[in-house]
Amino acid sequence: MSGINFLGSASGLPLEELVSTLVKVERDTKLGRINTTKKTLDTSLSGVGQLKSALSAFQDAIKKLSGNTLNARTATVIQPTENKTYIEASASNTAAAANFDIKVNQLASGSRLESADASFAAASDVISTTDGTLTFAANGKSFDVEVTAGMTLNELRQQINANSDNFGVNANIINAGGAVGTKLVLTSDETGLGNDLVISNNNAELDAISTIPTGATAGLSVSQAAQDAIIEVDGIVATNSSNTFTNVIQDVTLTVKAVTPDGNNAAVNIATDNASAEENIQNFINNYNVLVDQVAALTKKRTLGADGKTVTAEGGALATDQMPKNIMSQLRGLLGNVVNGADDSLSTLYALGITFQEDGKLQISASSEFGGDSGRTRFDRALNENYDGVAAFFGGETGLATTLDGFLKEFTQSGGIIASKENSIKTQIDKNTKDLDAANRYIASFEQTLRSRYTALDALLGSMQNMASTVTAQLSSLPGFGTNKSN
Repeated sequence: MSGINFLGSASGLPLEELVSTLVKVERDTKLGRINTTKKTLDTSLSGVGQLKSALSAFQDAIKKLSGNTLNARTATVIQPTENKTYIEASASNTAAAANFDIKVNQLASGSRLESADASFAAASDVISTTDGTLTFAANGKSFDVEVTAGMTLNELRQQINANSDNFGVNANIINAGGAVGTKLVLTSDETGLGNDLVISNNNAELDAISTIPTGATAGLSVSQAAQDAIIEVDGIVATNSSNTFTNVIQDVTLTVKAVTPDGNNAAVNIATDNASAEENIQNFINNYNVLVDQVAALTKKRTLGADGKTVTAEGGALATDQMPKNIMSQLRGLLGNVVNGADDSLSTLYALGITFQEDGKLQISASSEFGGDSGRTRFDRALNENYDGVAAFFGGETGLATTLDGFLKEFTQSGGIIASKENSIKTQIDKNTKDLDAANRYIASFEQTLRSRYTALDALLGSMQNMASTVTAQLSSLPGFGTNKSN
């Protein structure tokens, strides 16, 4: 390929290799420090992210012990017969543990209206030859249906069911035939004694489908009146306008579904939810122990070989950062403190049966310590004998969960200590990237300068070599130059 000159081609010297070597030395010198810094910053950013994630996971476990989440109650219903639900029950966390015998005498229901026999022969019968308005009302609720001249019974049914303000009235048509003819049947969802559906009008032609006539006689009659639900709790009669009884048993909600068989009542048991409480406390312990392991991995020092120089195991991402160790030191202090406002007999984790192991992790120990009860014995006794005390220890206003959550929030929240540290590292990474770009530009300029200089040197040396060859050739052509003649 003509027209292409390589550095050193004129002089025959290894100038290309020389330039490449000089550029490599400069690149390694300039970029080595920058790349090392970048690796350190990337590792630190990853480590800080892992620390934040571990703290957040522990914080989530803490929140499951805060407030009233721990002192939940279970409401268990023993139904009178299998494969049928007569009663459903739920209890708030302030309900007292107890057993109740529940008899359901009557379900709450809405009213049912029917038109008189032979009022209509078919669903296509016209209900009015003039316009008018029907007003449907029950339990303080109401809506209107506009009746147009020539509207049929079936069209009225559709208008009632489609009305956007309908509060729970269902219209149906039963085509019985014979002396009964076609009946309009209306049911209401408004339950409770005295909450019967009432229909009035402003047009006497509509009296046949009203309970309050404008003329002489109303055509609709109540075939089933709205009624209350009636139950007996341990023999005490209670009534309600709906099928949901709230606080008939204090802090308990009962929903009745069916009348119980004679002599076979339902049983409702309200109890503390020990299993759920233990699960949440064990989850708290497990997440703390995971945090201990993750911080240990993040802060692990690198291991050197026997020569004291060779690295046999890399250190953790935050091996030189004191923040993780400081966090764990403060956490251990908070976990070991007495909880203000807790029951005097249950104001420390130790009293609850939770202790530290030698490796810094938490446990509910099955073995006895110093001749006393084991951690498991203390834990079971606390749940069984002082359940609400356990809930107060963790979830009270000054409980352990509140204290720990407040401490961790300083690190995990947006704008917190860890977020600020992440932003600082990201700023350093941005600067490092700019330094790298600047260094690459410098290396490119440095190489270009070297090539320019050595290209000129190559040309000069090549020219001098050519001149020397020409002079030598000319001298060798002179008589007696370069040849020895014998006399």
